[in-house]
Amino acid sequence: MKKFKIFYLLAVVVLISSCSVIRPGEVGLKVRYGKIQPDILLPGAHARGIIGTKIKRFDIRVIEYSNNLGFHSIEGIEVTSEITLLYHLIPDSVQSIYQKFDGYYQNTLIINNLITALRQEGLNHKATELITQRAEIEQSIKEKLTETVGKYGFSIDLVLIKDIDLPEAVKQTIQAKLNAEQISLKTEIDVEILRKNLDFQIEKQKKEAELEVTKQRIALEFVIEKQKKESERLLIESEAIKKSQDILNSSLTDKLIRFKALDITKELVKSPNAKIIITDGKSPVILSDKY
Repeated sequence: MKKFKIFYLLAVVVLISSCSVIRPGEVGLKVRYGKIQPDILLPGAHARGIIGTKIKRFDIRVIEYSNNLGFHSIEGIEVTSEITLLYHLIPDSVQSIYQKFDGYYQNTLIINNLITALRQEGLNHKATELITQRAEIEQSIKEKLTETVGKYGFSIDLVLIKDIDLPEAVKQTIQAKLNAEQISLKTEIDVEILRKNLDFQIEKQKKEAELEVTKQRIALEFVIEKQKKESERLLIESEAIKKSQDILNSSLTDKLIRFKALDITKELVKSPNAKIIITDGKSPVILSDKY
Protein backbone atom coordinates (compact mmCIF):
# COMPACT_ATOMS: atom_id res chain seq x y z
CA MET A 1 0.00 0.00 0.00
CA LYS A 2 2.84 2.35 0.87
CA LYS A 3 4.60 1.60 -2.42
CA PHE A 4 1.34 2.32 -4.27
CA LYS A 5 1.06 5.75 -2.65
CA ILE A 6 4.66 6.56 -3.56
CA PHE A 7 4.02 5.49 -7.14
CA TYR A 8 0.85 7.57 -7.24
CA LEU A 9 2.67 10.64 -5.98
CA LEU A 10 5.46 10.17 -8.52
CA ALA A 11 2.88 9.87 -11.29
CA VAL A 12 1.20 13.08 -10.19
CA VAL A 13 4.55 14.91 -10.06
CA VAL A 14 5.47 13.64 -13.52
CA LEU A 15 2.08 14.67 -14.89
CA ILE A 16 2.30 18.15 -13.39
CA SER A 17 5.88 18.64 -14.58
CA SER A 18 4.88 17.61 -18.09
CA CYS A 19 2.26 20.40 -18.33
CA SER A 20 2.67 24.15 -18.78
CA VAL A 21 0.11 26.90 -18.35
CA ILE A 22 -0.10 29.89 -20.69
CA ARG A 23 -1.57 32.80 -18.72
CA PRO A 24 -4.06 35.39 -20.11
CA GLY A 25 -2.23 38.02 -22.14
CA GLU A 26 0.38 35.53 -23.25
CA VAL A 27 1.04 33.13 -26.10
CA GLY A 28 3.60 30.36 -26.19
CA LEU A 29 5.81 28.25 -28.39
CA LYS A 30 6.71 24.62 -27.87
CA VAL A 31 10.39 23.93 -28.56
CA ARG A 32 11.27 20.26 -28.81
CA TYR A 33 14.95 19.34 -29.03
CA GLY A 34 15.72 22.87 -30.30
CA LYS A 35 13.07 22.81 -33.00
CA ILE A 36 10.13 25.22 -32.86
CA GLN A 37 6.78 23.51 -33.21
CA PRO A 38 4.44 25.19 -35.73
CA ASP A 39 1.45 25.79 -33.47
CA ILE A 40 1.17 28.93 -31.36
CA LEU A 41 -0.04 28.07 -27.86
CA LEU A 42 -2.97 30.12 -26.61
CA PRO A 43 -3.84 30.75 -22.91
CA GLY A 44 -4.57 27.52 -21.04
CA ALA A 45 -2.82 24.26 -20.03
CA HIS A 46 -0.60 22.49 -22.55
CA ALA A 47 1.29 19.21 -22.36
CA ARG A 48 4.98 19.54 -23.09
CA GLY A 49 6.53 16.23 -22.18
CA ILE A 50 9.30 15.62 -19.71
CA ILE A 51 12.52 15.39 -21.65
CA GLY A 52 13.77 17.64 -24.48
CA THR A 53 10.74 19.93 -24.64
CA LYS A 54 10.21 23.40 -23.23
CA ILE A 55 7.51 26.07 -23.48
CA LYS A 56 8.58 29.63 -24.35
CA ARG A 57 6.09 32.31 -23.25
CA PHE A 58 5.60 35.72 -24.87
CA ASP A 59 3.75 38.66 -23.35
CA ILE A 60 1.38 40.14 -25.96
CA ARG A 61 -0.03 42.85 -23.67
CA VAL A 62 0.92 46.50 -24.12
CA ILE A 63 4.44 47.06 -22.80
CA GLU A 64 5.52 50.45 -21.45
CA TYR A 65 9.06 51.73 -21.69
CA SER A 66 9.92 55.09 -20.14
CA ASN A 67 13.32 56.74 -19.72
CA ASN A 68 15.17 60.06 -19.87
CA LEU A 69 16.94 60.28 -23.21
CA GLY A 70 19.28 62.92 -24.56
CA PHE A 71 19.49 64.31 -28.09
CA HIS A 72 20.46 67.50 -29.94
CA SER A 73 18.41 70.09 -31.81
CA ILE A 74 19.28 71.44 -35.24
CA GLU A 75 21.31 74.26 -33.58
CA GLY A 76 23.33 71.71 -31.62
CA ILE A 77 21.60 72.44 -28.31
CA GLU A 78 21.69 69.44 -25.99
CA VAL A 79 18.21 68.45 -24.85
CA THR A 80 17.05 65.88 -22.31
CA SER A 81 13.49 64.62 -22.33
CA GLU A 82 11.45 61.89 -20.68
CA ILE A 83 10.21 59.60 -23.46
CA THR A 84 7.45 57.04 -22.97
CA LEU A 85 6.88 54.29 -25.52
CA LEU A 86 3.92 51.91 -25.62
CA TYR A 87 4.12 48.88 -27.90
CA HIS A 88 2.96 45.29 -28.10
CA LEU A 89 3.95 42.09 -29.81
CA ILE A 90 1.79 40.72 -32.62
CA PRO A 91 0.93 37.07 -31.73
CA ASP A 92 1.40 35.69 -35.23
CA SER A 93 5.01 36.95 -35.23
CA VAL A 94 6.30 35.13 -32.12
CA GLN A 95 8.05 32.38 -34.08
CA SER A 96 10.03 34.88 -36.14
CA ILE A 97 10.78 37.03 -33.08
CA TYR A 98 12.01 34.02 -31.11
CA GLN A 99 14.26 32.91 -33.95
CA LYS A 100 15.78 36.39 -34.38
CA PHE A 101 15.94 37.71 -30.81
CA ASP A 102 15.27 34.76 -28.48
CA GLY A 103 12.97 37.00 -26.41
CA TYR A 104 15.60 39.70 -25.73
CA TYR A 105 14.16 42.15 -28.19
CA GLN A 106 13.45 45.21 -26.03
CA ASN A 107 17.04 46.40 -25.70
CA THR A 108 18.41 45.17 -29.00
CA LEU A 109 15.50 46.26 -31.17
CA ILE A 110 12.95 48.55 -29.50
CA ILE A 111 15.10 50.86 -27.36
CA ASN A 112 17.96 51.21 -29.84
CA ASN A 113 15.59 52.16 -32.65
CA LEU A 114 13.71 54.55 -30.35
CA ILE A 115 16.94 56.40 -29.50
CA THR A 116 17.92 56.52 -33.17
CA ALA A 117 14.54 57.88 -34.27
CA LEU A 118 14.52 60.48 -31.47
CA ARG A 119 17.99 61.77 -32.35
CA GLN A 120 17.18 61.90 -36.07
CA GLU A 121 13.98 63.81 -35.42
CA GLY A 122 15.71 66.18 -33.00
CA LEU A 123 18.16 67.23 -35.71
CA ASN A 124 15.22 68.24 -37.91
CA HIS A 125 13.86 70.84 -35.45
CA LYS A 126 14.94 73.97 -33.67
CA ALA A 127 14.98 73.94 -29.89
CA THR A 128 11.98 76.28 -29.78
CA GLU A 129 9.98 73.85 -31.93
CA LEU A 130 10.43 70.97 -29.50
CA ILE A 131 7.67 72.47 -27.36
CA THR A 132 5.50 74.21 -29.92
CA GLN A 133 5.53 71.22 -32.31
CA ARG A 134 5.59 68.39 -29.78
CA ALA A 135 2.63 66.50 -31.24
CA GLU A 136 4.14 66.52 -34.75
CA ILE A 137 7.48 65.27 -33.39
CA GLU A 138 5.79 62.43 -31.48
CA GLN A 139 3.90 61.36 -34.58
CA SER A 140 7.05 61.44 -36.70
CA ILE A 141 8.98 59.28 -34.20
CA LYS A 142 6.09 56.82 -34.07
CA GLU A 143 6.09 56.53 -37.88
CA LYS A 144 9.86 55.97 -37.94
CA LEU A 145 9.59 53.21 -35.31
CA THR A 146 6.69 51.58 -37.12
CA GLU A 147 8.79 51.48 -40.27
CA THR A 148 11.86 50.00 -38.57
CA VAL A 149 10.46 47.57 -35.97
CA GLY A 150 7.00 46.91 -37.41
CA LYS A 151 8.39 44.53 -39.98
CA TYR A 152 9.64 42.27 -37.17
CA GLY A 153 6.15 41.83 -35.70
CA PHE A 154 5.72 44.74 -33.27
CA SER A 155 3.01 47.37 -33.18
CA ILE A 156 3.84 50.87 -31.91
CA ASP A 157 0.87 52.21 -29.93
CA LEU A 158 2.13 55.53 -28.59
CA VAL A 159 5.18 57.75 -28.40
CA LEU A 160 4.92 60.45 -25.75
CA ILE A 161 7.43 63.23 -25.09
CA LYS A 162 6.92 64.43 -21.53
CA ASP A 163 9.24 66.86 -19.74
CA ILE A 164 11.75 68.60 -22.00
CA ASP A 165 14.82 70.01 -20.25
CA LEU A 166 16.14 73.02 -22.19
CA PRO A 167 18.66 75.75 -21.29
CA GLU A 168 17.09 78.70 -19.47
CA ALA A 169 17.83 81.12 -22.32
CA VAL A 170 16.03 78.84 -24.76
CA LYS A 171 13.04 78.58 -22.40
CA GLN A 172 12.82 82.38 -22.22
CA THR A 173 13.00 82.61 -26.01
CA ILE A 174 10.21 80.06 -26.37
CA GLN A 175 8.05 81.88 -23.81
CA ALA A 176 8.61 85.19 -25.59
CA LYS A 177 7.67 83.57 -28.90
CA LEU A 178 4.52 82.09 -27.39
CA ASN A 179 3.57 85.46 -25.90
CA ALA A 180 4.13 87.16 -29.24
CA GLU A 181 1.99 84.53 -30.99
CA GLN A 182 -0.79 85.00 -28.44
CA ILE A 183 -0.70 88.78 -28.92
CA SER A 184 -0.72 88.31 -32.68
CA LEU A 185 -3.62 85.89 -32.45
CA LYS A 186 -5.57 88.28 -30.21
CA THR A 187 -4.90 91.11 -32.64
CA GLU A 188 -6.15 88.97 -35.54
CA ILE A 189 -9.28 88.12 -33.56
CA ASP A 190 -9.90 91.78 -32.71
CA VAL A 191 -9.40 92.79 -36.34
CA GLU A 192 -11.77 90.05 -37.46
CA ILE A 193 -14.40 91.23 -34.96
CA LEU A 194 -14.04 94.82 -36.17
CA ARG A 195 -14.29 93.69 -39.77
CA LYS A 196 -17.43 91.71 -39.08
CA ASN A 197 -18.95 94.67 -37.21
CA LEU A 198 -18.10 96.96 -40.12
CA ASP A 199 -19.57 94.48 -42.58
CA PHE A 200 -22.69 94.33 -40.42
CA GLN A 201 -23.03 98.12 -40.35
CA ILE A 202 -22.48 98.34 -44.11
CA GLU A 203 -25.01 95.61 -44.72
CA LYS A 204 -27.45 97.31 -42.34
CA GLN A 205 -27.07 100.66 -44.12
CA LYS A 206 -27.42 98.92 -47.45
CA LYS A 207 -30.66 97.26 -46.33
CA GLU A 208 -31.98 100.55 -44.96
CA ALA A 209 -31.14 102.33 -48.23
CA GLU A 210 -32.82 99.57 -50.22
CA LEU A 211 -35.88 99.84 -47.95
CA GLU A 212 -36.04 103.62 -48.43
CA VAL A 213 -35.71 103.25 -52.20
CA THR A 214 -38.48 100.66 -52.12
CA LYS A 215 -40.71 103.02 -50.14
CA GLN A 216 -40.05 105.88 -52.57
CA ARG A 217 -40.66 103.60 -55.52
CA ILE A 218 -43.98 102.44 -54.05
CA ALA A 219 -44.98 106.06 -53.33
CA LEU A 220 -44.05 107.12 -56.86
CA GLU A 221 -45.95 104.19 -58.34
CA PHE A 222 -48.96 105.20 -56.25
CA VAL A 223 -48.80 108.81 -57.52
CA ILE A 224 -48.37 107.63 -61.10
CA GLU A 225 -51.27 105.22 -60.71
CA LYS A 226 -53.40 107.99 -59.17
CA GLN A 227 -52.58 110.37 -62.03
CA LYS A 228 -53.28 107.61 -64.50
CA LYS A 229 -56.70 106.99 -62.94
CA GLU A 230 -57.41 110.73 -62.89
CA SER A 231 -56.44 110.99 -66.56
CA GLU A 232 -58.72 108.10 -67.38
CA ARG A 233 -61.53 109.76 -65.42
CA LEU A 234 -61.04 113.08 -67.21
CA LEU A 235 -60.92 111.29 -70.54
CA ILE A 236 -64.16 109.47 -69.76
CA GLU A 237 -65.76 112.73 -68.59
CA SER A 238 -64.65 114.61 -71.68
CA GLU A 239 -65.93 111.83 -73.88
CA ALA A 240 -69.27 111.96 -72.04
CA ILE A 241 -69.50 115.76 -72.49
CA LYS A 242 -68.60 115.42 -76.13
CA LYS A 243 -71.24 112.72 -76.64
CA SER A 244 -73.78 114.91 -74.81
CA GLN A 245 -72.95 117.89 -77.02
CA ASP A 246 -73.07 115.75 -80.12
CA ILE A 247 -76.52 114.52 -79.09
CA LEU A 248 -77.65 118.06 -78.31
CA ASN A 249 -76.30 119.45 -81.57
CA SER A 250 -77.90 116.70 -83.54
CA SER A 251 -81.29 117.41 -81.91
CA LEU A 252 -81.22 121.25 -82.35
CA THR A 253 -82.83 121.69 -85.75
CA ASP A 254 -83.82 125.11 -87.21
CA LYS A 255 -87.51 124.50 -86.56
CA LEU A 256 -86.85 123.58 -82.97
CA ILE A 257 -84.73 126.69 -82.43
CA ARG A 258 -87.45 128.86 -84.02
CA PHE A 259 -90.10 127.23 -81.84
CA LYS A 260 -88.07 127.84 -78.72
CA ALA A 261 -87.51 131.48 -79.71
CA LEU A 262 -91.26 131.99 -80.19
CA ASP A 263 -91.94 130.31 -76.89
CA ILE A 264 -89.48 132.62 -75.15
CA THR A 265 -91.01 135.68 -76.91
CA LYS A 266 -94.44 134.61 -75.74
CA GLU A 267 -93.30 134.47 -72.19
CA LEU A 268 -91.67 137.85 -72.51
CA VAL A 269 -94.87 139.39 -73.78
CA LYS A 270 -96.72 138.15 -70.73
CA SER A 271 -94.21 139.89 -68.49
CA PRO A 272 -95.60 143.06 -66.77
CA ASN A 273 -92.42 144.96 -67.28
CA ALA A 274 -92.39 147.50 -70.14
CA LYS A 275 -89.99 146.56 -72.85
CA ILE A 276 -89.52 146.65 -76.59
CA ILE A 277 -89.17 143.35 -78.39
CA ILE A 278 -87.77 143.17 -81.85
CA THR A 279 -87.74 139.84 -83.57
CA ASP A 280 -87.36 138.41 -87.02
CA GLY A 281 -89.32 135.36 -86.03
CA LYS A 282 -86.22 133.40 -85.13
CA SER A 283 -84.75 135.03 -82.02
CA PRO A 284 -86.04 138.00 -80.00
CA VAL A 285 -83.98 141.07 -79.20
CA ILE A 286 -85.12 142.81 -76.02
CA LEU A 287 -84.70 146.53 -75.56
CA SER A 288 -85.16 148.07 -72.16
CA ASP A 289 -87.84 150.74 -71.69
CA LYS A 290 -85.05 153.20 -70.91
CA TYR A 291 -84.39 153.42 -74.58
